[in-house]
Amino acid sequence: MTSPRSLRLCGEILVWVRVMSLHKEMVFITTIVFVFLSLFSLAESSSRIVNLPSPLPHVSRAMEKPDFWIKKIPDPSRILMTPDEIRNLNDENLKRGDLYLCRVSDLKEEWTRDEVLDLLKEDWQGFRDSGEIRYDRNGNPLEEPFWSGLKTNLNQESLKEMNSMFLGLIIKRTDIRVFPTEECSLTTPGNNEFDRFQHSSISPGSLVGVYAISKDGVWAYVQTPFIRGWVRAAHIAIAKERRELTEYDEAIDRLVIIGNYVRVYKDPAFRKTLFLAQMGASFPLSSTTRSSKGTGRSYVVQIPIRGADGRLIIGKGYIPKGKEVQLGYLPYTQRNVARQAFKMLRESYGWGELHGGRDCSRFIMDLFNTFGIHMPRNSKFQAQIGTIPEEISGMSIQGKKRILDRAVPLATLLRLPGHIMLYLGKDHDKHYVIHSIWGVQRVDKFGPALEKIGKVVVSDLSLGSSSPSGSLLERITDIRYIGLEKR
Repeated sequence: MTSPRSLRLCGEILVWVRVMSLHKEMVFITTIVFVFLSLFSLAESSSRIVNLPSPLPHVSRAMEKPDFWIKKIPDPSRILMTPDEIRNLNDENLKRGDLYLCRVSDLKEEWTRDEVLDLLKEDWQGFRDSGEIRYDRNGNPLEEPFWSGLKTNLNQESLKEMNSMFLGLIIKRTDIRVFPTEECSLTTPGNNEFDRFQHSSISPGSLVGVYAISKDGVWAYVQTPFIRGWVRAAHIAIAKERRELTEYDEAIDRLVIIGNYVRVYKDPAFRKTLFLAQMGASFPLSSTTRSSKGTGRSYVVQIPIRGADGRLIIGKGYIPKGKEVQLGYLPYTQRNVARQAFKMLRESYGWGELHGGRDCSRFIMDLFNTFGIHMPRNSKFQAQIGTIPEEISGMSIQGKKRILDRAVPLATLLRLPGHIMLYLGKDHDKHYVIHSIWGVQRVDKFGPALEKIGKVVVSDLSLGSSSPSGSLLERITDIRYIGLEKR
């Protein structure tokens, strides 16, 4: 088997499989944690970084507007899936162990010592025992004293024969980490954009189950609806009774964030910000009230607050009327998908949401959350949602083009290993996508280089044609329609 370092010398790039789960099958996934492709990270062989222009080649300014693509669709407001069909899809996906989705409120209340140890072992085998040298944020190798201290902080010796799982709500946007540490794990010194200890970010109001606390008391080992890992314990408010959390999480009247980010205030006069809620987040709706200062009406939502004792208090948050929010989920139509996707255009790329950005799979996840469609966190698993128009394994470029000609724009996902995109449609014999991408490799007369993009962009599928691995179109392995049979 080709070694990771050899792959880098060939111009291939790191992609980290971040999704962890409760299932034992994850052992297999975490053993192949590092797949090297020509997307996302600075390869060691790249001596140059070239910033691509905006818009990208073959993309006009008009193509960066949702209406350009909406006008190409005969009936863009037709319903692709009803709310009942979406709920059924979500329920079926929850039953599938290969997607690693989880309904946290359904998790059992007691866990044996061996069960929790097995979860910790999966993490350690997947992200520690890779045999690869890793570096901290200062460029120093992570050596054995660091790993020993990290393992001690897992606090395995504190586990009892039976351990209660506490449920809580995240009170502020926070990172979920592979291990209980803020230290980075970098493939190459100085490549701080790709921290392999970073799983994802967790939004305020997210329900989590707590397995254990780190030895230093700073971190909690949690299960979220789409990933497992360590978050700051101070960012969780623990409920006294599960009923509190069930009522909060399953509230029917919810306010859904449909803007890229929407500010939630502490007071009805909108003077003090509590947090920024990102697209796809939702909160139980309390009521509508008028600001005491006469600044207009606001939505009042239930938000989690952490009391002095760490317990959950359900407080109030205020969102001004007129902001990009929706009572309930948006109807799932191509028009609405286009409008939502382009709200994130030019938003910065962030591996695991580092530095407040979005990576490719988080872009897809946040987009479909606004319709109530629950996506896995990893692009590989996202490409297993919905229906397959046709199997494309081993298919020629012309064959892939024929399938794309029949694909449903703005409801079809295109995946290549380590990356996922939303299909927009066709224009002048070129097929276009919108996606969050770090960059692509190219080789020219000056040698290898990284063509850096680092944001959400519109591109055609010829992007990367000068890469050693070929264009996006050449490398597509999965085409999925997010819906039932075509209507």
